[in-house]
Amino acid sequence: MIHNICYVKERDDIVPPRIKVSKESIINSAFKLLRKQGIAKVNARDLARDLKCSVQPIFRTFEQMENLKKELYHYVEEVFDKYMEEGMKNHRIPFLGMGLAYINFAKHEPNLFKFLFMSDEFKGRNILQMVRDESSNEIIGIISSMTGLSFKESQTLFLNVWLVTHGIGSLMATNDCDFEEEQIEVILMDVFTGFKLQIKSKGDK
Repeated sequence: MIHNICYVKERDDIVPPRIKVSKESIINSAFKLLRKQGIAKVNARDLARDLKCSVQPIFRTFEQMENLKKELYHYVEEVFDKYMEEGMKNHRIPFLGMGLAYINFAKHEPNLFKFLFMSDEFKGRNILQMVRDESSNEIIGIISSMTGLSFKESQTLFLNVWLVTHGIGSLMATNDCDFEEEQIEVILMDVFTGFKLQIKSKGDK
């Protein structure tokens, strides 16, 4: 009996299927790298290694790394805003809770903090924008009702205290400060009280 044996010639022009990598998975991978190792590790090569794919899906989705970093920035902003909201809700003095949350974010998420507030590579939020933003009107209103200061005076108080808060946060993010939360709370309260009295005395003149 003769058996027919079929030989299948391998085709050289067969293109392997593209690996499907979602936009969400790329952002999640970028966030993980940023959180653990800083913004310098958020590059196409390290992302591709983490995602176990080539760099093509990354550039196919974002075209260039700058676009990816902008998306990442907004993602980190959302994480930060939730952190701040929890701080305000869980403290007897919302404004103080907000300051403590800001500093704790810097302490526990230093790479995220530096990306948002201390990055030369990617400029984002700054203190003046935060104070002048409409979303800050609620906390300024709370300060006004607590202190009896006008809205404008309360805005000045908010800015002054926030500059100190940012300074402590920056020290925490760079491991140049090892204060405990209780110490920081006392410092912020003293700063708040001191600036409040100073602003009141100017208003009384």
